[in-house]
Amino acid sequence: MKIYQIYLVDDHSIFLKGLSLLLNEVPDFKVIGEASNGKDFLRDLDQIQPDVVLMDIRMPDMNGIEATRKALEKYPSLNIIALTMFGEQKYYKLMAEAGARGFMQKDIKKEELIEAIKKVTEGEYYFSQQVMNELVSHSGNGKTEDIMETMGEKLTDREYEVLKYLVKGLSAPEIAEKMFISHRTVEGHRANLISKTGTKNVIELVIFAIRYHLISL
Repeated sequence: MKIYQIYLVDDHSIFLKGLSLLLNEVPDFKVIGEASNGKDFLRDLDQIQPDVVLMDIRMPDMNGIEATRKALEKYPSLNIIALTMFGEQKYYKLMAEAGARGFMQKDIKKEELIEAIKKVTEGEYYFSQQVMNELVSHSGNGKTEDIMETMGEKLTDREYEVLKYLVKGLSAPEIAEKMFISHRTVEGHRANLISKTGTKNVIELVIFAIRYHLISL
């Protein structure tokens, strides 16, 4: 049985301890370290190799955005999920740019938390339902046509279809099966979407798509 090794970073000690206890109750999960700020996390990172890091965004000494960026500069394959609170939507793009592979609010249910950790460690990305709802409720007023015209690009029907599935959280193999196309073709469409929208990765692409109403949820 695979054991998922998890590191927690949050400056609220009660939440941190509660989360640690909850995760350690899961048979194949093991919390291997905790830190209350980004600096302590980075110091520990040279000594341990977690499968996934659950990272608070706003912390003293060094926030989650900077800690995520610095950690991934040194260990690019590290999986980091952002822990958020309602109202922190303005930080999502910065965390996505830093390299976070997932977003979930701190009141996430245990079952969804388990799913998020497993999905991200398997190379996928994850948005909790609460985060998706918040993105939709705080999306901009710009029209899709205006955004695409400003960028000088238009998406093809196939690209829109791939984008729809990406926003739903499907992986490339899952999208390939849905669309009856190859995995490589899906990856090509995904690369085109990232290029046309000026984003850097799938997480940014999903945030962009929701913010500018490229996809209706």
